[in-house]
Amino acid sequence: MKRFYIFILISFLFSCNQTNKTDSIIIFETILGEKETTALNEIVTDFDTFLDLKYPNKTSIFETYINDLTKKSYNNIWRIDSTIISKYADCNIFPKYDLIFPDSVWYDGLSFKIKYSDNDVVEEITPIIRNGGINIDSMILEIKTNPKFLTKHQSSFLPALDSIKDSDSLIFNYLDAKSIIGNISTEVLSKGLMIGLSENNEYFAKRILIMDGLIIK
Repeated sequence: MKRFYIFILISFLFSCNQTNKTDSIIIFETILGEKETTALNEIVTDFDTFLDLKYPNKTSIFETYINDLTKKSYNNIWRIDSTIISKYADCNIFPKYDLIFPDSVWYDGLSFKIKYSDNDVVEEITPIIRNGGINIDSMILEIKTNPKFLTKHQSSFLPALDSIKDSDSLIFNYLDAKSIIGNISTEVLSKGLMIGLSENNEYFAKRILIMDGLIIK
């Protein structure tokens, strides 16, 4: 029933020639979920407090911050408070993962082969061999002890964004880049946000910056 009402809401709002900021936020938060919206808004409030303290004499403080993030040498990056993560641990705003370790690792003379017990696919890593050669045993041990993330449950954030992607080019371009590139560095993401940022989409730009680091690609 909830999905039916969401569909009616989206159909009504998008029947207009242009979706305004308020309509986009309504659609986004409806699909994101009530608890998820509460969690994300609390995270954004914490982020805004950080910005206010860091740039007390600035007007466009979010723009100033993402401009700082475009610099490779910049390292004063805001992180989500662990207490907020714990508070909303059961919330769909955070993706959930299993850590899985390789079932077997071997070297065939050209590359390291990796097999996980959950499927029959054999992955491989081709090492860059320098003058000193490679320590095969050391590499095998390193690969064996490095788990990969297996997605158990996706965050509701990207589907919610996708529902209003045609309302703003910043959202559309972010999702398009993510579908092609996958993992976007903070520096590159910040440059993209700087290009598309406006007063009308800062609400979404903040949430994209905050959430992108939480979504493992």
